[in-house]
Amino acid sequence: MKSPGTIETGQLTAGRKPTGRLPRQFWGLAATEVWERFSFYGLQAVLSFYLFYSITDGGLGLPTDSAVGIVGAYGAFVYIMQFVGGWLGDRLIPPRVLVLAGGVVIMAGHIALAVVPGLPGLAVGLVCIAVGTGALKTNISVIVGRLLPADAAYRDAGFSYFLMAINTGALIGPLATGWMQSVAGFHAAFVIAAIGMALGLVQYIVGYSRLPAESAIVADPVRGRALLVPATVGAVAAVLLVAVVASGVVPPEGLTYLAGGLIVVCAAALFGVVLRAPTTTAVERRRVLGFLPLWVAAVLYYGILLQIFTTMALFIADRVDLRVLDWEMPGAWLIASFSVFGVSLTPVIARLWARGWFARFGAATKVTVGLVLVSSSYLILLLSEFSPGKTVSPILVMATMAIAGVSEVFVNPVTLSLVTRIAPENFRSQLTALGVIVIGGGAALSGILGILFTVIPTLTYLIGVGVGGLLIAATLRALSPWIQRMVSE
Repeated sequence: MKSPGTIETGQLTAGRKPTGRLPRQFWGLAATEVWERFSFYGLQAVLSFYLFYSITDGGLGLPTDSAVGIVGAYGAFVYIMQFVGGWLGDRLIPPRVLVLAGGVVIMAGHIALAVVPGLPGLAVGLVCIAVGTGALKTNISVIVGRLLPADAAYRDAGFSYFLMAINTGALIGPLATGWMQSVAGFHAAFVIAAIGMALGLVQYIVGYSRLPAESAIVADPVRGRALLVPATVGAVAAVLLVAVVASGVVPPEGLTYLAGGLIVVCAAALFGVVLRAPTTTAVERRRVLGFLPLWVAAVLYYGILLQIFTTMALFIADRVDLRVLDWEMPGAWLIASFSVFGVSLTPVIARLWARGWFARFGAATKVTVGLVLVSSSYLILLLSEFSPGKTVSPILVMATMAIAGVSEVFVNPVTLSLVTRIAPENFRSQLTALGVIVIGGGAALSGILGILFTVIPTLTYLIGVGVGGLLIAATLRALSPWIQRMVSE
């Protein structure tokens, strides 16, 4: 009988059948990620409700289009900061230090949300969480990538277990904060999120000395005058962004468009830098080019998936009957249900990958499966049209969330595994940031789609999202052979 940490590999590309155990340090980092995601998704699950619930119900009373726009923009800026965190990890500060500092700043952000009332607390808290997550998220993935061998099947399995840790936090966080919000209010829920991040920091500090030696090294350090240009550009960009938001030039619902545009610009610039760098070899350049269409497809996938925090929050508030006998279920619990099936099925799929069951399927094919599943979940939600008013059963929403939760198993670990395998040595953290920031691009898109949901009929919207996602999946499937050739060894 095998212990829980054992991965058994089947017929692999090299023709051998190694059997190994995931490193002890891997599980420590996975546990840290459980608590970081606990705090992140614990906040995310109640954030939309906090923004558009009336002041008498403990919320801020914002218009729904402003609320979903802010949530989309916040999610996008969280992942825009991955570029900053990736650059710092490659050029200035060791990844292990950035993970620690990021956790501290994230915890401070949740505390600000909990104790500072109104819009000032919202602004300070969300900015701190975005900055801290930028430092932590990319660099913890880099460290995990250093711990796993190059074999694609083994790495896919390892990152699948890492996704299970993410989904575990994404499950228990909303359950905890949703319950706390229902009995003690939103600010008490934010305290729970802060406690979660504190537990993650304790877990990380305990295993800090056992992290791989490479995590204490800056791969391509920048020093002296060479640091002046990026520091100046970063400072000017931050000041301009604060000025634009504070002046009201961009309304709240426009922030998600601004964030999405910034992600497109940053991603295009980083792809260009990596592809044109003299240190990037011809083979590395080919692999990065092959990753580009997969990156676009993953952004579109997350644009559909992350509507669980924008469109679905509005749908739950307006259409779903949350009463169970004399008790009203927290809306955040329905949002949390998408993680249940992800947590349940990730180990199964990881073991099948490790045994080579999906060896003939490339990364693009797996992402195609994810797109088909998440698009189908919206088509299933069309059954809600048979229940007018606020009479939709929570069971229908749970079915939608279940399919969406399973779909991520075919996207997140696959893209992270691929990008950490093909990344040029001098751009490892930065290219990993590109792999992570697909979620940010998707968050911005989910905000835009959430705004669209407020102005068009539900039936039209659900058909558009579902069919549109299936068309994207068909396009990616057609490109799969070319992508596989480009990213191969």
